[in-house]
Amino acid sequence: MADEIFVHPRLAALYDPLEPDRGDLAPYVRLAEEFGARRVLDIGCGTGVFALLLADRGIEVVGVDPARASLDVARAKPGGDRVRWIRGDAAALPPLRVDLVTMTANVAQEIVAPDDWQATLRGAHEALRPGGHLVFETRDPARRAWEAWNRERSHRVTTIPRQGARPHRSSAGPRPASLTAPARPASAPQLASSRRAWDDSDPGSAW
Repeated sequence: MADEIFVHPRLAALYDPLEPDRGDLAPYVRLAEEFGARRVLDIGCGTGVFALLLADRGIEVVGVDPARASLDVARAKPGGDRVRWIRGDAAALPPLRVDLVTMTANVAQEIVAPDDWQATLRGAHEALRPGGHLVFETRDPARRAWEAWNRERSHRVTTIPRQGARPHRSSAGPRPASLTAPARPASAPQLASSRRAWDDSDPGSAW
């Protein structure tokens, strides 16, 4: 289930202007290069910033997200036609065979129910080729990042063309620690899921 901020078209259009610094994606780009990834699945791709970074480097990318409004923003960007966009989640993907699965920024932390997390891991495993990698991040509690989540340290006003000034909370500050994990073994238990994914490009194609 997508958060309301990503589902509403007007709110989805504000996401990138309010989060202009995506330096947090640089480690993911470096890992894709280190692994020699040629095909990548980006779970929770949102407005497509990371997927398009990879596509610009000649990498084949599938971006999956439950929020249609966010995917509409992603498709409208330059190069958006080079990415295969899927509306849904990792629990019900078409057949894929990728070198790398990513969950950037807060995506992994948005999956809070244990069953949802297990289904996501199963979907990532099934999409990966043998020897592929799953890369995601989470916050390190030792950094005590929540101490900076207050108006005094995070309040910002951003002027957006045709929208005017918008107050918001900045996400600046220590980024979550990156974690990597190899593909899960083929013997991992199967998980049933009633979720669906909608491929908005070519439902008959698969890697």
